[in-house]
Amino acid sequence: MKYLEADFRNAMQNKVRSRGATQKELKGLENKLKKAHEKLTRLRETAQQGFMDLPYEAVTARLVNRLAKDVKKNFNNLIVVGIGGSDLGTRTIVNALGHTGDGVHVYFAGSNTDPDTLSALLAEVDLKKTVINVVSKSGSTMETMSAFLLLREALIKKVGKKKHAAHIYVTTDKSGGTLQSIAEGEGYTIIPHPLNVGGRFSVLSTVGLFPAACAGISVSKLLKGARQIEDEHRGRGHRSNPAKFAALHYLGYKKRGQHIHVCMPYADGLEDFGFWYCQLWAESLGKSDEVGPTPIAALGATDQHSELQLYLEGPPNKIINLIKIKKFETDLAVPKTFKKYDALGYFSGKKLSVLNHAELEATRKALTKKQVPNTLLTVPKISPESLGALFMFYELACAYAGELFGINTYNEPGVRLEKDTAKRILSQ
Repeated sequence: MKYLEADFRNAMQNKVRSRGATQKELKGLENKLKKAHEKLTRLRETAQQGFMDLPYEAVTARLVNRLAKDVKKNFNNLIVVGIGGSDLGTRTIVNALGHTGDGVHVYFAGSNTDPDTLSALLAEVDLKKTVINVVSKSGSTMETMSAFLLLREALIKKVGKKKHAAHIYVTTDKSGGTLQSIAEGEGYTIIPHPLNVGGRFSVLSTVGLFPAACAGISVSKLLKGARQIEDEHRGRGHRSNPAKFAALHYLGYKKRGQHIHVCMPYADGLEDFGFWYCQLWAESLGKSDEVGPTPIAALGATDQHSELQLYLEGPPNKIINLIKIKKFETDLAVPKTFKKYDALGYFSGKKLSVLNHAELEATRKALTKKQVPNTLLTVPKISPESLGALFMFYELACAYAGELFGINTYNEPGVRLEKDTAKRILSQ
């Protein structure tokens, strides 16, 4: 089964006229794409960037499954404490697939230093039956560590200092850091964060896989879907779909001022995927005065009624990327009531999945008619395999885009500036 299909026709000039790319332009990028592929291959083979190898990490899968087995046996809840790449991908997995699993209930804390949210969580969750998974590569992230310290203190009050260590699992860089030192000193279980994988590329590492396994989600299937995309990429190289997706966005940005890139899935289960994409795209590609596409997270029919007006008739500075689910887990038919009213009769008796697909297709046609470039990614259903495929597709596309733009995709100097400034403010 193919876990992800790509359709880029509506981003081409024969569909959206002067706002689309031409075959000649894509042909002209071939040498740059070849060099980009060579660079990514070199980064992978020299282990400078490890995200492309994550789908093949059987040892990691066995580790997280073993740890999760103990969690599911002894606890009812898991609280993930992280921010950015230590939070968004895991949220996507759990909120898209957690309802299908047989594991513990997964909560999230620490991403916005909001005291009301953390207070509500403490009031809701029985800490005696809860595991805390604090995720931080360095162990010095203020938002994560402040929430962790609060949760740890509350946990100790409930179970005592001697017993609390059994409730805490730490995902961190084992080469050294504040969190590793704390974990070793307190006797917490340490789950290694891969050294050569940055946070926003880490969803298919221990960062996302351990909570997924605890939630009862198949880790092997997540990796299987990602592996299919990476296998195709290694086989087709610069002609792969992620490379072409990146090329279309690069051409739109450079030649047509299409600086806004929208991710618009037509499924509630993928709403968090849009936020994960925003971090990946913004933090990786926003690196200089000349380079900085702005990612937007939209949600299917919801944003047809809030943002689509802007996309259709606002400034021609956008590329819209739609995601379609072929088959939903369940379906419902609209009752055949009040059919005599024209405003209701045309959808009475039809299934919600039919309405969903019709709305997506109508959006595609409207965007194309208004000459707004748009792409379509289709997955068979929301499953571990298709989600793994989506993660890998976008990570590869982002890596190619960074090479085309000529920037370092993997650092974030601007974020460092904010962190240092916050530290100075709090120290005064």
